[in-house]
Amino acid sequence: MWKWLFIILLLLNILAVGSLYIFLSGDYGEVETGETGEAEDENMIILQNSTVETLLNSFLQEDQANDIEVSIDENSIELLSENEYLDMNFDTTFNLSPQITEHSLIFEVSNISVGQLPLTEDMLYTLIRTSADLPEGMEFSTDSKALIIEKSIFDDYSELALDIEQIDHQNDAWYFSIENLN
Repeated sequence: MWKWLFIILLLLNILAVGSLYIFLSGDYGEVETGETGEAEDENMIILQNSTVETLLNSFLQEDQANDIEVSIDENSIELLSENEYLDMNFDTTFNLSPQITEHSLIFEVSNISVGQLPLTEDMLYTLIRTSADLPEGMEFSTDSKALIIEKSIFDDYSELALDIEQIDHQNDAWYFSIENLN
């Protein structure tokens, strides 16, 4: 009798581990963006990496529950976060590669690290995507490994409507056009 109970318990464990593996094994495609033109000089503002970093961090930290921070320099753009799960703290970091679409700023996610968890990058992204509590205007894509930020968040920090046109963080320049000038 105990052998049958052991076999049933073993099968339930295998089923649970298999289900968890299937849940975390997302297959994400490439980030799709439209073509963007070169930055025009008319009504253009050029912000440095540190300024854009400050803007993004102030937006991310409006909600005190979030412990998320963006770090931008000439070498990389990183998102850093500290998460707690089952009374354990996990430091999460990943690199972001920016791309611009008509209505959003898309950061392709790569080099994901969640503590010392030995999971594939797709599994880690699924774990982050399903457990993240991001502010309104930001979301993780379900189709590709990307963080999507609505361009309208930059409007909250000025009296003008700003539209991001080009990103050249390697040369410390983010190009914004000013819309609705009167």
